[in-house]
Amino acid sequence: MVKIYVDVREKESDVPKYLSELGVTVVFKQLSVGDYVIAERVIAERKSVSDLAKSVFDGRFFNQLSRLTREAERCFLIVEGGLERLKNLTSNYRAVQAALYYSSVISRVPIILTDSPRHTAEILKYFSLKLQEAPKALSSVSRLRNKPRDVSIAEWQIYVLSALPGVGVKTAEKLLKRFGSVKNVFNASIPELISVEGISEDKASLIFRVINELYTRKQVRSLESFTEKNKKEGS
Repeated sequence: MVKIYVDVREKESDVPKYLSELGVTVVFKQLSVGDYVIAERVIAERKSVSDLAKSVFDGRFFNQLSRLTREAERCFLIVEGGLERLKNLTSNYRAVQAALYYSSVISRVPIILTDSPRHTAEILKYFSLKLQEAPKALSSVSRLRNKPRDVSIAEWQIYVLSALPGVGVKTAEKLLKRFGSVKNVFNASIPELISVEGISEDKASLIFRVINELYTRKQVRSLESFTEKNKKEGS
């Protein structure tokens, strides 16, 4: 029998319903971290694409990620709905992508992409079954893995701002010292951005446009070309 503990807030989603249809015993409880406990100290956090974007910009994502890596033996993040939707949700979608890259590479929290709530339920059941089939093998692998390092909120904030055009680590730090938070930077006017050392009028105008203009589908360059340009312009 497969049993999965589900945070009570997930009652609003269709995932628990599909888990039950798949023969999983669903137990609702108030979880201190994550949305689904599929085995002992194995925790999954589920986010729709829209909630992912919101959580990155308001800082909630980074706090949740930090708590996951501290409290779970193994954890992963499920992003539901297709990342291509990011471009329709925010013009600053690259900052969200950057947060996911950082999560998987630096924090070592795997990212699993699903198409729908039912697909999410199928993935949760699959991993829960696999953990039951080979708990000793998986636990030994877990002990051999290096514990993901605890990334501070300040590091996340700098990383998100570094995704902006012409903004490197030093400039990101100056922006945070001037405005106090990522949200305040995104709400800043062009004259306010220009007041920060190292940000010219042209750069401030471009940053403002990236943050505030509505997305229109165009042929864009690869992420690598943007990254290389930022390395040259940002400092």
